[in-house]
Amino acid sequence: MNHLDVVRLLGLVAPVREEGEGYGQVVPEDFELLVKALPQGVIAGSVFLNHSDVPVRSLEDFTADAALRLADMRDSLRSREHVLPLPLFPQPGGMVPWGRTARDGVLLWDTTDPSTANWTTVLTDKDFQLWLELPFSASDFTARALVGRPEGIPAFETYEEYESGSFWNVADDMRATATVLANRDIGAAEEIVTTVRGLGVPIVRQYAEELLDRAVNESSTPLPEDYLAIMREFPGGVVAGMRVFPVARAAWLTEDRLFLQWGELEGKAFGWLTMKSDPQDWRVAYIEPDGTALTHLEDQTFATFLRRRLKGNNSLF
Repeated sequence: MNHLDVVRLLGLVAPVREEGEGYGQVVPEDFELLVKALPQGVIAGSVFLNHSDVPVRSLEDFTADAALRLADMRDSLRSREHVLPLPLFPQPGGMVPWGRTARDGVLLWDTTDPSTANWTTVLTDKDFQLWLELPFSASDFTARALVGRPEGIPAFETYEEYESGSFWNVADDMRATATVLANRDIGAAEEIVTTVRGLGVPIVRQYAEELLDRAVNESSTPLPEDYLAIMREFPGGVVAGMRVFPVARAAWLTEDRLFLQWGELEGKAFGWLTMKSDPQDWRVAYIEPDGTALTHLEDQTFATFLRRRLKGNNSLF
């Protein structure tokens, strides 16, 4: 999908692309045409676009309004001793913010590809703990948000309309999320699922379910229930500094199929030791970068290990 799909879904008139204007030189052309077509406001109750004069002439000007938010990211991650999944602009190939969510998350481009037309989306939450890697352009992400929005959510609202309507739905959802997370007896998997759902962007769950259903149907190996529950919400990326692979990329690292990898941290391969026949009994283990040693965390499941990191405990033991 592209900007024309968004324009069609919103019932607007497609913008004219003037010849010789140099679209797509600094940021994706598709995004520039989308910004040109849409008034400022809230899309599908969840997406705010960074509006700018188009064509965009420099990334410095385009990111100026987000400079403080980018500084917050760096400071927050540094205080937690977490590493960014990719560098941030102005570093070469750094992520560039193109929008935000209704729950104060940040939408960025992965600018690794030299062609702006191939830039994809990274979504992070307001606390910069979750980093979701999504193979969608900004227009594709926005169109999917429109198609997948909950019933009753307007396709487009001005800020004034949003603040008098959908804003209160978002506030109620955030309050409900906080209530669930405040429960001392909440299970690890439920806590992580609630945290991911707290992003408030339905497209995330829809895409994660697509990946999970496809992989499970093709796999001959049952997987732990907490992993499946979380990966039905989280399509892959970084959780509290740890890279977590989407279910389709879980891979055996040993010929005897005793170590199944699902993640990576500081060069260490993280996964399960699978000696027990019931996947619910598998526990986290990791292999050193040089492959010389394997450590078994016998008291940690996939969910409990990630929850511990989300709560600020970066210890491996």
